[in-house]
Amino acid sequence: MKRIGIGVLFFVLCFSAFHPTYEVQAKTVNQLKNEKSKYEQNKKNAKAALEQAKKNQASITEEIAQLDQNVSQAEAELDEVEEKLSATQTKLNNAEAELKVATEKKEEQVVAFKKRIKYIHENGSIGYLQVILEANSFGDLLTRMQYVNDIMNYDKATLEELKKNQKIIEEKTIEIKTERDKIAVLVEEQKKKSEELQLKLKEKKAAAEKYRTDIAKYEQEVASWTKASNEVESLINQATAKSRSGGAAQGNVNYTGGKFAWPVPGRSYISSGYGYRSRPIGKGQEFHTGYDIPGAYGTNIVAAESGTVIAARYVNGYGYTVMIDHGGGLVTLYGHNSKLVVSAGEKVSRGQTIAKCGSTGNSTGNHCHFEVRLNGKHTSPKPYLGV
Repeated sequence: MKRIGIGVLFFVLCFSAFHPTYEVQAKTVNQLKNEKSKYEQNKKNAKAALEQAKKNQASITEEIAQLDQNVSQAEAELDEVEEKLSATQTKLNNAEAELKVATEKKEEQVVAFKKRIKYIHENGSIGYLQVILEANSFGDLLTRMQYVNDIMNYDKATLEELKKNQKIIEEKTIEIKTERDKIAVLVEEQKKKSEELQLKLKEKKAAAEKYRTDIAKYEQEVASWTKASNEVESLINQATAKSRSGGAAQGNVNYTGGKFAWPVPGRSYISSGYGYRSRPIGKGQEFHTGYDIPGAYGTNIVAAESGTVIAARYVNGYGYTVMIDHGGGLVTLYGHNSKLVVSAGEKVSRGQTIAKCGSTGNSTGNHCHFEVRLNGKHTSPKPYLGV
Protein backbone atom coordinates (compact mmCIF):
# COMPACT_ATOMS: atom_id res chain seq x y z
CA MET A 1 0.00 0.00 0.00
CA LYS A 2 2.84 2.31 0.86
CA ARG A 3 4.46 1.49 -2.49
CA ILE A 4 1.25 2.38 -4.36
CA GLY A 5 1.09 5.75 -2.59
CA ILE A 6 4.67 6.49 -3.49
CA GLY A 7 3.96 5.58 -7.15
CA VAL A 8 0.95 7.87 -7.36
CA LEU A 9 2.91 10.70 -5.79
CA PHE A 10 5.74 10.15 -8.32
CA PHE A 11 3.26 10.27 -11.23
CA VAL A 12 1.72 13.51 -9.97
CA LEU A 13 5.12 15.13 -9.60
CA CYS A 14 6.13 14.07 -13.09
CA PHE A 15 2.92 15.41 -14.59
CA SER A 16 3.37 18.70 -12.80
CA ALA A 17 6.94 18.99 -14.01
CA PHE A 18 6.05 18.46 -17.68
CA HIS A 19 2.81 20.49 -17.80
CA PRO A 20 4.46 24.00 -17.83
CA THR A 21 6.68 23.00 -20.79
CA TYR A 22 3.54 22.23 -22.82
CA GLU A 23 2.12 25.72 -22.13
CA VAL A 24 5.38 27.47 -23.18
CA GLN A 25 5.52 25.56 -26.45
CA ALA A 26 1.87 26.34 -27.28
CA LYS A 27 2.41 30.06 -26.56
CA THR A 28 5.51 30.26 -28.78
CA VAL A 29 3.63 28.80 -31.73
CA ASN A 30 0.87 31.38 -31.29
CA GLN A 31 3.41 34.15 -31.16
CA LEU A 32 4.96 32.94 -34.39
CA LYS A 33 1.56 32.82 -36.01
CA ASN A 34 0.83 36.36 -34.84
CA GLU A 35 4.16 37.60 -36.10
CA LYS A 36 3.56 35.94 -39.45
CA SER A 37 0.17 37.58 -39.64
CA LYS A 38 1.73 40.95 -38.83
CA TYR A 39 4.38 40.49 -41.52
CA GLU A 40 1.70 39.63 -44.06
CA GLN A 41 -0.29 42.71 -43.04
CA ASN A 42 2.78 44.93 -43.22
CA LYS A 43 3.49 43.57 -46.67
CA LYS A 44 -0.05 44.38 -47.75
CA ASN A 45 0.23 47.85 -46.21
CA ALA A 46 3.51 48.48 -48.02
CA LYS A 47 2.00 47.41 -51.34
CA ALA A 48 -1.04 49.60 -50.70
CA ALA A 49 1.20 52.56 -49.81
CA LEU A 50 3.22 52.02 -52.99
CA GLU A 51 0.07 51.91 -55.09
CA GLN A 52 -1.25 55.02 -53.35
CA ALA A 53 2.06 56.81 -53.94
CA LYS A 54 1.81 55.97 -57.65
CA LYS A 55 -1.77 57.22 -57.71
CA ASN A 56 -0.79 60.40 -55.88
CA GLN A 57 2.03 61.05 -58.32
CA ALA A 58 -0.29 60.46 -61.24
CA SER A 59 -2.92 62.64 -59.57
CA ILE A 60 -0.71 65.71 -59.19
CA THR A 61 0.64 65.29 -62.74
CA GLU A 62 -2.87 64.99 -64.17
CA GLU A 63 -4.12 67.92 -62.10
CA ILE A 64 -1.34 70.22 -63.34
CA ALA A 65 -1.79 69.03 -66.92
CA GLN A 66 -5.55 69.73 -66.72
CA LEU A 67 -4.93 73.22 -65.31
CA ASP A 68 -2.45 73.91 -68.12
CA GLN A 69 -4.98 72.66 -70.66
CA ASN A 70 -7.60 75.05 -69.23
CA VAL A 71 -5.14 77.95 -69.49
CA SER A 72 -4.20 77.02 -73.07
CA GLN A 73 -7.84 76.80 -74.11
CA ALA A 74 -8.58 80.21 -72.60
CA GLU A 75 -5.52 81.64 -74.34
CA ALA A 76 -6.54 80.12 -77.69
CA GLU A 77 -10.04 81.61 -77.36
CA LEU A 78 -8.55 85.01 -76.55
CA ASP A 79 -6.20 84.76 -79.55
CA GLU A 80 -9.15 83.92 -81.81
CA VAL A 81 -11.11 86.95 -80.61
CA GLU A 82 -8.07 89.21 -81.01
CA GLU A 83 -7.51 87.94 -84.57
CA LYS A 84 -11.15 88.72 -85.42
CA LEU A 85 -10.79 92.12 -83.79
CA SER A 86 -7.63 92.84 -85.77
CA ALA A 87 -9.23 91.75 -89.06
CA THR A 88 -12.33 93.84 -88.36
CA GLN A 89 -10.20 96.86 -87.44
CA THR A 90 -8.31 96.46 -90.74
CA LYS A 91 -11.60 96.40 -92.67
CA LEU A 92 -12.73 99.50 -90.80
CA ASN A 93 -9.46 101.31 -91.57
CA ASN A 94 -9.75 100.38 -95.27
CA ALA A 95 -13.38 101.51 -95.40
CA GLU A 96 -12.50 104.82 -93.77
CA ALA A 97 -9.61 105.34 -96.22
CA GLU A 98 -11.88 104.57 -99.20
CA LEU A 99 -14.53 106.93 -97.81
CA LYS A 100 -11.93 109.69 -97.51
CA VAL A 101 -10.77 109.21 -101.13
CA ALA A 102 -14.36 109.11 -102.42
CA THR A 103 -15.29 112.22 -100.45
CA GLU A 104 -12.27 114.16 -101.76
CA LYS A 105 -13.06 113.13 -105.35
CA LYS A 106 -16.69 114.12 -104.88
CA GLU A 107 -15.68 117.53 -103.58
CA GLU A 108 -13.35 118.07 -106.54
CA GLN A 109 -16.06 116.97 -108.98
CA VAL A 110 -18.66 119.18 -107.34
CA VAL A 111 -16.35 122.19 -107.71
CA ALA A 112 -15.67 121.35 -111.38
CA PHE A 113 -19.34 120.69 -112.07
CA LYS A 114 -20.35 124.00 -110.48
CA LYS A 115 -17.86 125.83 -112.71
CA ARG A 116 -19.26 124.05 -115.75
CA ILE A 117 -22.84 124.91 -114.82
CA LYS A 118 -21.81 128.53 -114.20
CA TYR A 119 -20.12 128.71 -117.59
CA ILE A 120 -23.15 127.27 -119.37
CA HIS A 121 -25.40 129.70 -117.49
CA GLU A 122 -23.23 132.72 -118.34
CA ASN A 123 -22.89 131.68 -121.98
CA GLY A 124 -26.30 130.19 -122.42
CA SER A 125 -26.98 132.20 -125.62
CA ILE A 126 -24.27 130.28 -127.39
CA GLY A 127 -25.66 126.79 -127.83
CA TYR A 128 -24.09 123.73 -129.32
CA LEU A 129 -26.01 124.31 -132.58
CA GLN A 130 -24.74 127.88 -132.88
CA VAL A 131 -21.16 126.72 -132.37
CA ILE A 132 -21.58 124.25 -135.24
CA LEU A 133 -23.30 126.75 -137.56
CA GLU A 134 -20.49 129.27 -137.15
CA ALA A 135 -18.06 126.89 -138.85
CA ASN A 136 -16.01 128.53 -141.65
CA SER A 137 -15.45 125.37 -143.62
CA PHE A 138 -16.35 121.72 -143.73
CA GLY A 139 -13.16 120.80 -141.88
CA ASP A 140 -13.91 123.45 -139.24
CA LEU A 141 -17.42 122.00 -139.00
CA LEU A 142 -16.09 118.51 -138.26
CA THR A 143 -13.67 119.88 -135.68
CA ARG A 144 -16.42 121.86 -133.95
CA MET A 145 -18.71 118.81 -133.94
CA GLN A 146 -15.91 116.76 -132.31
CA TYR A 147 -15.39 119.45 -129.66
CA VAL A 148 -19.09 119.56 -128.90
CA ASN A 149 -19.20 115.77 -128.65
CA ASP A 150 -16.17 115.72 -126.31
CA ILE A 151 -17.71 118.40 -124.10
CA MET A 152 -20.98 116.47 -123.87
CA ASN A 153 -19.15 113.22 -123.05
CA TYR A 154 -17.05 115.01 -120.42
CA ASP A 155 -20.16 116.46 -118.80
CA LYS A 156 -21.81 113.04 -118.82
CA ALA A 157 -18.72 111.27 -117.41
CA THR A 158 -18.35 113.91 -114.69
CA LEU A 159 -21.95 113.43 -113.67
CA GLU A 160 -21.61 109.61 -113.67
CA GLU A 161 -18.40 109.79 -111.61
CA LEU A 162 -20.13 112.11 -109.18
CA LYS A 163 -23.01 109.64 -108.81
CA LYS A 164 -20.54 106.73 -108.42
CA ASN A 165 -18.60 108.45 -105.65
CA GLN A 166 -21.81 109.43 -103.92
CA LYS A 167 -22.84 105.75 -103.91
CA ILE A 168 -19.41 104.70 -102.55
CA ILE A 169 -19.76 107.26 -99.77
CA GLU A 170 -23.17 105.93 -98.82
CA GLU A 171 -21.99 102.28 -98.88
CA LYS A 172 -18.79 102.98 -96.91
CA THR A 173 -20.70 105.00 -94.33
CA ILE A 174 -22.96 102.00 -93.69
CA GLU A 175 -19.98 99.58 -93.73
CA ILE A 176 -18.07 101.71 -91.22
CA LYS A 177 -21.03 101.77 -88.85
CA THR A 178 -21.40 97.96 -89.16
CA GLU A 179 -17.69 97.33 -88.54
CA ARG A 180 -17.66 99.70 -85.56
CA ASP A 181 -20.58 97.81 -84.05
CA LYS A 182 -18.70 94.53 -84.58
CA ILE A 183 -15.61 95.97 -82.93
CA ALA A 184 -17.61 97.07 -79.90
CA VAL A 185 -18.91 93.51 -79.48
CA LEU A 186 -15.45 91.97 -80.04
CA VAL A 187 -13.83 94.34 -77.54
CA GLU A 188 -16.29 93.19 -74.89
CA GLU A 189 -15.65 89.57 -75.83
CA GLN A 190 -11.90 90.20 -75.71
CA LYS A 191 -12.26 91.66 -72.23
CA LYS A 192 -14.27 88.64 -71.11
CA LYS A 193 -11.79 86.13 -72.57
CA SER A 194 -8.87 88.04 -71.06
CA GLU A 195 -10.52 87.89 -67.64
CA GLU A 196 -11.16 84.15 -68.10
CA LEU A 197 -7.49 83.63 -69.00
CA GLN A 198 -6.31 85.57 -65.95
CA LEU A 199 -8.66 83.52 -63.77
CA LYS A 200 -7.25 80.25 -65.14
CA LEU A 201 -3.70 81.51 -64.60
CA LYS A 202 -4.56 82.40 -60.99
CA GLU A 203 -6.08 78.94 -60.43
CA LYS A 204 -2.91 77.33 -61.76
CA LYS A 205 -0.68 79.55 -59.63
CA ALA A 206 -2.78 78.93 -56.51
CA ALA A 207 -2.61 75.16 -57.04
CA ALA A 208 1.15 75.27 -57.59
CA GLU A 209 1.69 77.39 -54.49
CA LYS A 210 -0.47 75.01 -52.48
CA TYR A 211 1.89 72.17 -53.40
CA ARG A 212 4.73 74.25 -51.95
CA THR A 213 2.96 74.53 -48.57
CA ASP A 214 1.60 70.98 -48.43
CA ILE A 215 4.58 68.72 -47.74
CA ALA A 216 2.76 65.59 -48.93
CA LYS A 217 1.85 67.30 -52.21
CA TYR A 218 5.36 68.64 -52.52
CA GLU A 219 6.82 65.15 -52.13
CA GLN A 220 4.55 64.05 -54.96
CA GLU A 221 5.75 66.98 -57.08
CA VAL A 222 9.40 66.11 -56.43
CA ALA A 223 8.67 62.52 -57.46
CA SER A 224 6.95 63.75 -60.62
CA TRP A 225 10.01 65.91 -61.43
CA THR A 226 12.26 62.88 -61.19
CA LYS A 227 9.97 60.97 -63.50
CA ALA A 228 9.81 63.94 -65.91
CA SER A 229 13.61 64.24 -66.00
CA ASN A 230 13.90 60.55 -66.81
CA GLU A 231 11.26 60.93 -69.51
CA VAL A 232 13.23 63.79 -71.07
CA GLU A 233 16.40 61.72 -71.04
CA SER A 234 14.53 58.89 -72.76
CA LEU A 235 13.11 61.24 -75.41
CA ILE A 236 16.57 62.65 -76.11
CA ASN A 237 18.14 59.20 -76.43
CA GLN A 238 15.39 58.06 -78.80
CA ALA A 239 15.73 61.19 -80.97
CA THR A 240 19.53 60.98 -80.97
CA ALA A 241 19.43 57.31 -81.98
CA LYS A 242 17.03 58.15 -84.80
CA SER A 243 19.23 61.05 -85.92
CA ARG A 244 22.34 58.87 -85.98
CA SER A 245 20.59 56.16 -87.96
CA GLY A 246 19.51 58.83 -90.49
CA GLY A 247 23.07 60.11 -90.92
CA ALA A 248 23.58 63.18 -93.03
CA ALA A 249 20.05 62.96 -94.37
CA GLN A 250 18.83 64.27 -91.01
CA GLY A 251 20.54 67.57 -91.72
CA ASN A 252 21.69 68.07 -88.13
CA VAL A 253 24.29 70.72 -87.37
CA ASN A 254 27.28 69.91 -85.19
CA TYR A 255 27.99 72.21 -82.27
CA THR A 256 31.71 73.01 -82.31
CA GLY A 257 31.89 75.29 -79.27
CA GLY A 258 31.30 78.93 -78.47
CA LYS A 259 28.89 80.87 -76.31
CA PHE A 260 25.17 80.23 -76.65
CA ALA A 261 22.64 82.99 -77.27
CA TRP A 262 20.66 83.94 -74.15
CA PRO A 263 17.30 82.09 -74.32
CA VAL A 264 15.21 84.98 -72.91
CA PRO A 265 16.33 88.22 -74.62
CA GLY A 266 16.30 91.22 -72.31
CA ARG A 267 15.94 89.10 -69.16
CA SER A 268 19.31 88.42 -67.53
CA TYR A 269 18.19 87.51 -63.99
CA ILE A 270 18.47 83.84 -62.93
CA SER A 271 16.02 83.08 -60.12
CA SER A 272 17.30 79.55 -59.57
CA GLY A 273 20.59 78.13 -60.77
CA TYR A 274 21.92 74.69 -61.56
CA GLY A 275 22.72 72.39 -58.63
CA TYR A 276 21.52 71.69 -55.10
CA ARG A 277 19.18 74.15 -53.45
CA SER A 278 17.24 74.23 -50.16
CA ARG A 279 13.77 72.80 -50.35
CA PRO A 280 10.99 75.39 -50.02
CA ILE A 281 9.30 73.23 -47.37
CA GLY A 282 10.51 70.40 -45.20
CA LYS A 283 14.18 69.69 -44.60
CA GLY A 284 17.10 68.89 -46.82
CA GLN A 285 18.05 69.85 -50.35
CA GLU A 286 16.97 69.05 -53.88
CA PHE A 287 18.80 69.17 -57.19
CA HIS A 288 17.76 71.72 -59.81
CA THR A 289 18.66 70.56 -63.32
CA GLY A 290 18.85 73.90 -65.13
CA TYR A 291 18.47 77.69 -65.00
CA ASP A 292 15.18 79.42 -64.20
CA ILE A 293 15.01 82.75 -66.07
CA PRO A 294 11.92 84.85 -65.20
CA GLY A 295 10.10 86.72 -67.97
CA ALA A 296 6.77 88.39 -68.58
CA TYR A 297 3.94 86.22 -69.87
CA GLY A 298 4.27 85.87 -73.65
CA THR A 299 7.92 87.01 -73.81
CA ASN A 300 9.83 85.46 -76.73
CA ILE A 301 11.91 82.37 -75.95
CA VAL A 302 14.68 81.90 -78.52
CA ALA A 303 16.94 79.05 -79.63
CA ALA A 304 20.33 79.24 -77.93
CA GLU A 305 21.98 77.77 -81.02
CA SER A 306 21.09 76.37 -84.45
CA GLY A 307 19.76 72.83 -84.56
CA THR A 308 16.82 70.50 -85.14
CA VAL A 309 13.72 70.47 -82.95
CA ILE A 310 13.37 66.93 -81.59
CA ALA A 311 10.38 67.64 -79.34
CA ALA A 312 7.79 70.42 -79.16
CA ARG A 313 4.96 69.24 -76.94
CA TYR A 314 3.58 69.01 -73.43
CA VAL A 315 5.88 67.10 -71.08
CA ASN A 316 4.65 66.29 -67.57
CA GLY A 317 6.46 68.47 -65.06
CA TYR A 318 8.03 70.71 -67.71
CA GLY A 319 4.74 71.83 -69.29
CA TYR A 320 4.91 72.96 -72.93
CA THR A 321 8.50 72.15 -73.86
CA VAL A 322 10.89 72.55 -76.79
CA MET A 323 14.05 70.44 -77.14
CA ILE A 324 16.66 71.23 -79.79
CA ASP A 325 19.39 68.83 -80.96
CA HIS A 326 22.61 70.70 -81.77
CA GLY A 327 24.56 67.60 -82.76
CA GLY A 328 27.41 65.87 -80.94
CA GLY A 329 25.02 64.64 -78.24
CA LEU A 330 24.17 68.21 -77.15
CA VAL A 331 20.53 69.15 -76.58
CA THR A 332 18.97 72.29 -75.08
CA LEU A 333 15.58 72.26 -73.35
CA TYR A 334 13.16 75.15 -72.82
CA GLY A 335 10.30 74.41 -70.39
CA HIS A 336 7.12 75.95 -68.85
CA ASN A 337 6.17 77.83 -72.05
CA SER A 338 2.68 79.21 -72.60
CA LYS A 339 2.81 78.58 -76.34
CA LEU A 340 5.03 76.74 -78.83
CA VAL A 341 5.75 78.25 -82.24
CA VAL A 342 7.89 75.46 -83.72
CA SER A 343 7.26 71.78 -84.43
CA ALA A 344 9.28 68.59 -84.10
CA GLY A 345 11.59 68.05 -87.08
CA GLU A 346 11.87 71.76 -87.84
CA LYS A 347 15.28 73.33 -88.38
CA VAL A 348 15.85 76.46 -86.29
CA SER A 349 18.56 79.10 -86.29
CA ARG A 350 20.35 80.77 -83.40
CA GLY A 351 18.15 83.47 -81.84
CA GLN A 352 14.97 82.31 -83.61
CA THR A 353 11.76 82.54 -81.55
CA ILE A 354 10.65 79.02 -80.64
CA ALA A 355 8.11 79.61 -77.85
CA LYS A 356 6.39 82.13 -75.59
CA CYS A 357 7.18 82.44 -71.88
CA GLY A 358 4.65 81.00 -69.43
CA SER A 359 4.12 78.91 -66.32
CA THR A 360 2.88 75.51 -67.49
CA GLY A 361 3.88 72.28 -65.74
CA ASN A 362 5.30 72.33 -62.19
CA SER A 363 5.69 76.09 -61.99
CA THR A 364 4.50 78.95 -59.78
CA GLY A 365 5.43 81.89 -62.02
CA ASN A 366 6.26 82.87 -65.59
CA HIS A 367 9.79 81.83 -66.48
CA CYS A 368 11.90 79.76 -68.85
CA HIS A 369 13.44 76.60 -67.40
CA PHE A 370 16.58 76.21 -69.53
CA GLU A 371 18.55 72.97 -69.51
CA VAL A 372 21.61 71.68 -71.32
CA ARG A 373 21.70 67.92 -71.85
CA LEU A 374 24.83 66.06 -72.93
CA ASN A 375 24.13 62.51 -74.13
CA GLY A 376 20.77 62.71 -72.36
CA LYS A 377 22.19 63.73 -68.95
CA HIS A 378 21.66 67.22 -67.57
CA THR A 379 24.78 69.35 -67.13
CA SER A 380 25.52 72.90 -66.00
CA PRO A 381 24.54 75.58 -68.58
CA LYS A 382 27.34 77.86 -67.29
CA PRO A 383 30.06 76.75 -69.76
CA TYR A 384 27.62 77.32 -72.63
CA LEU A 385 25.97 80.59 -71.53
CA GLY A 386 29.02 82.05 -69.82
CA VAL A 387 27.18 82.69 -66.51
